[in-house]
Amino acid sequence: MNHKELVLLNTIAPLDKKVKDQVWCNIANDLELGFRSRIKKTLKLWYALFLFIPIIIFTSLAPNANTILNASDTGWEATLENQQLSIKAINPMVVDKNEVCILWIKKKGQFFKVTELPDDGVKNIILNEIMLANFKGALIIISIESETDISLPKTIEYTKQL
Repeated sequence: MNHKELVLLNTIAPLDKKVKDQVWCNIANDLELGFRSRIKKTLKLWYALFLFIPIIIFTSLAPNANTILNASDTGWEATLENQQLSIKAINPMVVDKNEVCILWIKKKGQFFKVTELPDDGVKNIILNEIMLANFKGALIIISIESETDISLPKTIEYTKQL
């Protein structure tokens, strides 16, 4: 309904002042016009900020753990928190009797052997500062190697860029 139709309606069936004020108030509320709607919008914004501030604070205080390996992709779940690398065997790869799965990182063309991945349970490793520095932006590699010859990755099964 436009303004002309409202004026015509008011001349055909005039309303008393109290009812007319109520109708216009309802129209203004429906259109969200006026001072009251601005206050409501401001309160909604403050309410949203009030809810998000604790989330931001607790997220920033959460432990600084990075997921290195995802169990659904590799069979192992590995997280790096500070200097500790924790590797949990969820559903590890099955390899031959004389073979093992090795976790490597590759940075600037160089391979660094991190550890042998566990067949079951959890393995915790404390990384030195040099190895920890190499993790940032490195390529994570899982390879299957012979137990007697582990110098460089030969049979690469998985890679992921950090």
